[in-house]
Amino acid sequence: MGRFAMFFQSFTKRQMETVIKKDLYDQLQHIVVTILSGEVTNHFQANHILYSANIQLAELKEIASYHRKNINMHSEVGQFHKDAYDMTIKKANQLQLIIDSYVTLHIDLERERINHRLRFLDDKVVSLYNELIEFKNQTILPQLEESYWGAYKTDLMPILAELR
Repeated sequence: MGRFAMFFQSFTKRQMETVIKKDLYDQLQHIVVTILSGEVTNHFQANHILYSANIQLAELKEIASYHRKNINMHSEVGQFHKDAYDMTIKKANQLQLIIDSYVTLHIDLERERINHRLRFLDDKVVSLYNELIEFKNQTILPQLEESYWGAYKTDLMPILAELR
């Protein structure tokens, strides 16, 4: 049992060292890959994630178009369509930003430029990265997961907007 504890401590220490050694580019890339994988749960392999994400984005735009056509400020159902349209457009814009960031963060030639652009946001990136690592090791109530990821994406979107 003592050997197991020592191995676990050694493993945890090595794992933490790799977390610390990652630059902002690596940390943000990990965050974006995790978020995109959560957004697009129906992809088959990592190389299909962009295809699936773009299909989902097209579906969101089609749904938004439906709601937009049915907006009527003189009825409750029409106001529902207005709220649904706003929410769908917000989700589509977030997904588009995540997709764009995913692509940008997989161009290794951009590493120095991205690290330079994010130097004023380094505390926010590191904080979100550490939050994600800690979250993966915790148990959360299923009914709270959606609101957690919504709050997480709200904090992440201004950072991703800096990549544009």
